[in-house]
Amino acid sequence: MLAPQNVSIFLNNALKPTSVPVEIEADNPLPEAIRDMPDQVAGRFVELDASATHEIEAAWKRVMILNSTQVLYTFSFDGQSKRFTAQKR
Repeated sequence: MLAPQNVSIFLNNALKPTSVPVEIEADNPLPEAIRDMPDQVAGRFVELDASATHEIEAAWKRVMILNSTQVLYTFSFDGQSKRFTAQKR
């Protein structure tokens, strides 16, 4: 698991992202080149309060940007464990 890092999430087609800390399940840092970004990424949100957890659970559309590459990922979320699985769009 990598050290916590901030990611940008967009819920329900929001125009501005929300920055939240996550722990990415990976042995190495995410690449900086768009073409090298993995098709799937998993991890866990850290420091989510109950309101933010509910907001993510209730969202009908969930998109995240993991690093400076601006690659979009659609993600699923488990509110109990605060874990996510993201698929490259």
